[in-house]
Amino acid sequence: MDETVSTQSVGPIDKLPPEGLDEIHEASLRLLEDVGLRISYDEALDLLDENGCDVDRESNIVRFPPDLVEESIEKAPSSFTLHGRNPEQSVQVGDGEYVTSPCGSAPNVLTYEDGRRPSTLEDYETLQKLTQMTDVMTTTGYNHCEPNDVDQEVKHYRLLERAIKLSDKPLKGDCWGADRAKASIEMAGIANQDPDLSKPYMFATINSVSPRIWDTKMTGGLLEFARAGQVAVLSPAVMASASGPSTLAGTLALGNAEILAGNVMAQLANPGTPIVYGLPTSNVDVRYGSFAIGSPEGALCVAFAGQMGRYYDVPSRAGGSLTDAKVPDAQAGAESMLQLFVTVQSGVNLIHHAVGMLDSYSTSSPEKFVIDCESLRYIEHFRNGYDINTDTLAEDLVADVEPGGHFLNQRHTLEHSRDDYLFSDMFYRDSYDNWADEGEKDAFEVAHERVEEMLDEYERPELDPEVAAELEAYVEEGVEGAYTTA
Repeated sequence: MDETVSTQSVGPIDKLPPEGLDEIHEASLRLLEDVGLRISYDEALDLLDENGCDVDRESNIVRFPPDLVEESIEKAPSSFTLHGRNPEQSVQVGDGEYVTSPCGSAPNVLTYEDGRRPSTLEDYETLQKLTQMTDVMTTTGYNHCEPNDVDQEVKHYRLLERAIKLSDKPLKGDCWGADRAKASIEMAGIANQDPDLSKPYMFATINSVSPRIWDTKMTGGLLEFARAGQVAVLSPAVMASASGPSTLAGTLALGNAEILAGNVMAQLANPGTPIVYGLPTSNVDVRYGSFAIGSPEGALCVAFAGQMGRYYDVPSRAGGSLTDAKVPDAQAGAESMLQLFVTVQSGVNLIHHAVGMLDSYSTSSPEKFVIDCESLRYIEHFRNGYDINTDTLAEDLVADVEPGGHFLNQRHTLEHSRDDYLFSDMFYRDSYDNWADEGEKDAFEVAHERVEEMLDEYERPELDPEVAAELEAYVEEGVEGAYTTA
């Protein structure tokens, strides 16, 4: 065999046919033009009014002309570089590869030692250190958990200061309102010693409120990020059967309309704003009223998000280690692996909540974090595939080994098993007897030991003392101002 055939070049999952993509797009355009969205932010209303939208100042309902929507899509870049304060940690978003961001927004933490409890600032620091320590995570994240021992008025200052000091990877910021967005952006400028933000250093997850609302806080944050040229991850978390129709097609059309409206505002504020097409959507389990993020319907929505991003030629965001399980058990493993596998195979470019999530976004877990990192290594190994050529077909070797013989003593076996196989030191593969002799440890306990090892080995990345001092002064001034005006 003269040529090598690679199994790596397998295209992404496409669940929608081309005409289905067109139908979703056209339905969203009709929603935007005929029905409209409520936008409760005067600055955005003025901007939309000046650019041809039908703005009802009494109801705040805005109707969007289709031409404006489609022109705005053309202005969004198909890819961009997200820069870390350490240039070696910078990542490309939208080039066919995926970028990862860790768990986020959970008010609770579950650990091997304590079980489930309200999260603290120490938990946040633990998760931030784990993020820095693993090459599976390519961005820092921002709110790995929501510490209950930090005042909400100053949370963004305290968390971002720690994110900058504990990691040198690209930053995620707070966009809940114009003020928090401005502070996040200014802190990114300090960290990167680029106060004018000449590059994208920070991204933020910016959520519309389904159905059909862009509220004051998120719209304000969106405009600030857009003006600063930072990355807006437009992410309506439409819940099928609750905040969206029970049909996934209807929910997708609604979420798509909200994303397109957000992009219009971003591009009007600053043409060329880097956006990410985010669709963290799933169904509600109508038996309980719960958001079923680990469901197969959620996995379908992940595939839709990747495909719609390609349809519009912009990066996409969806999926992650999503599960409704309360602890790192078999349900958590099954659901998280389904969601992660579909996310990667669907060509999603930004995987938020990539590791560490439990209980329908309600709980973060350091042990689940490292388990999910290993799952992503498995998926990446599967994705890389293998080569078919004369060497790997090994016809001469097969002919040399007697019938009923073995290949364990062959140099070919040593070379290829070392280079071609993924050997996990997280997931146990030895015999039952050896497992029992070593303490009958389950994955949760093994993960706990790994967490402790990683924390022992953690070293803070270098940060110029003058930059650290400038950052600390900015934070203290911001905290003092927040308490003064509260």
